[in-house]
Amino acid sequence: MNQELFKKQNIIRVLSAIIMFLCIIYGYWWVTWSIAIIFLFYFSIYYEIILWGIMYDSLYGISLSQFYNIKLPFTIACFFLFIIAYFLRKRLIIYNDAN
Repeated sequence: MNQELFKKQNIIRVLSAIIMFLCIIYGYWWVTWSIAIIFLFYFSIYYEIILWGIMYDSLYGISLSQFYNIKLPFTIACFFLFIIAYFLRKRLIIYNDAN
């Protein structure tokens, strides 16, 4: 039973990676961010969000004066989202039984 659950979780994680990749390539930025935040709270530790931020910045990222000429704004934002979700997950009641 445990192996079936592990296999199901891996399949869902691979499907989420395919969805995120397609959203980065073909989707709008707000769709990509919305789905990334949903996956961030769906999975126990969704470290892939940092990799998606790196991919997004390497494909579309430019230094904008509005962001103080930071080279990797999406990567930094994804890192902060990951940290916030990690600590928020410890505070929420619905996640106490999961981990």
